Amino acid sequence: MSDDNQTNGVRITTRELYNELIRLAKLVERLADSLPDTDAKVEDHETRIRKLEQKAGWVFGALGLLGAIVGVFSFSLGA
Repeated sequence: MSDDNQTNGVRITTRELYNELIRLAKLVERLADSLPDTDAKVEDHETRIRKLEQKAGWVFGALGLLGAIVGVFSFSLGA
């Protein structure tokens, strides 16, 4: 005789999930604290990325200006 109410599986309560989440959060915090100079590295990366973005802006701006000047001259020569 089989009982239809029984299933093969595992029951995990929300309390168990919460406890595991807290344990993992503490572990990640300890790992982050053990990494040397993480904040300094992030700041350095942000500074370098901003400099690259600024240089790219100047390059694209110059190319746009050059394109506009060429367009004006080619239009005035063609007319």
